Amino acid sequence: MGRGSGETEMWSRGVAGPFVRRRPSWTRRYSRRQAIGLLGGSLAGVGLLSLGLASPAKAANPSWATITGPSGYSIPQLSAVRNGNWFDLTLQWRIVFQASVVNHEFETNWVLYEDDSTSADDLISATVEPHVHSAYSPYKVFIPSQANPSNPREVGFRETIIWHRDDLDTELGGEEIFAYVRVGDNTTNSGLYGIRTTQLDLSP
Repeated sequence: MGRGSGETEMWSRGVAGPFVRRRPSWTRRYSRRQAIGLLGGSLAGVGLLSLGLASPAKAANPSWATITGPSGYSIPQLSAVRNGNWFDLTLQWRIVFQASVVNHEFETNWVLYEDDSTSADDLISATVEPHVHSAYSPYKVFIPSQANPSNPREVGFRETIIWHRDDLDTELGGEEIFAYVRVGDNTTNSGLYGIRTTQLDLSP
């Protein structure tokens, strides 16, 4: 799997074990630049909302699970390593399930944003070749009791995806980068719930 599409590991099973599969989102994703080009600068924020791109999920933990960070952290942790013009963004998160749902099928992923205090937060798609991809990471679909048989109530993830500095540079000055980690119960068609990660202050 190429770096542009991300590298995922489940902490309990090693790298992308047999209980993880990916599926594309059913919604067409436009890059921020494509959306602005299609809609015009003054309408871009409204257009992104109408396309379903700027809504991260229900911004709360569901009743059947809690999204947290890796051991010792209460929220998902986003970090960055710079390699020239490219940034490897790594997200670590953990989902703790109620015992009653450990045999359900779930999906989880994350979406990258730049915090904007004056308008809607910017989705950050990757538009620079050769690592072109959506602001949304691939979905990981799993059953907790299969993904982590020894402790089915807890499944952890670590994923690294690459972005170019030009895509992360959304405004003058520094950038405040964050993500929403999302989870949904496919067995009950719960919809997606999202929790905001730590924030990165970058200067691309």
